[in-house]
Amino acid sequence: MKSNLLITLIFVLSLSAYAAERTQIANTADDIQPLLVGHSVPNTPIWTADGKPVKLDKLAAQKPLVLVFYRGGWCPYCNFQLNELKSVEQDLLKMGYQLVAISPELPDTLKKMQKERELNYTLLSDFRLEASRAFGIAFRVEPRVTTIIKQRYNADLQRFEGEKHDNLPAPAVFIIDTEGVIQYSYVSPNYKVRLHPELMLKAAEVALKGESIRFSP
Repeated sequence: MKSNLLITLIFVLSLSAYAAERTQIANTADDIQPLLVGHSVPNTPIWTADGKPVKLDKLAAQKPLVLVFYRGGWCPYCNFQLNELKSVEQDLLKMGYQLVAISPELPDTLKKMQKERELNYTLLSDFRLEASRAFGIAFRVEPRVTTIIKQRYNADLQRFEGEKHDNLPAPAVFIIDTEGVIQYSYVSPNYKVRLHPELMLKAAEVALKGESIRFSP
């Protein structure tokens, strides 16, 4: 009995240590520790383009959720991905999903971008990086890279994000069921690599069929 109790205690402490480490901002994109399939969606607040707080677990409870994290509208790879999402949006809606894209940019920036680029799916702001940290995908950007981003893309991360930090989320896609459980995840430390829309559709289809399946962390 004592042995079982000790094993359980070690397991719980290990999970707690993992959770604490995961929510810290990683030193590099290669050091991130994303949430895994079977984990529950964090209930940290994020913000609509109108500046209203919303929680992802409440959002997911309404409809299954395809959640896309991207770096910002200044990033050409992100812009390409956002445009590609248009091609699968209707298919996802027909399956019963809602499509949401999250970046560290301020709500006002997202509101302007959504109108200019005619994006029908939802854009949410994680300007404090609370959601990115909770999902384990936030990392520090090297000063050298921050300078390159500013010079090449005319993007001041602190100005766009509204916070005094130079941190970003790694590009990621999470598919979440109505119980708030992650059924699929794709995370790329390489910002140039994104999940292909057709693969996203396939993953969404499979996740729906297996929505009642649960995985132990």
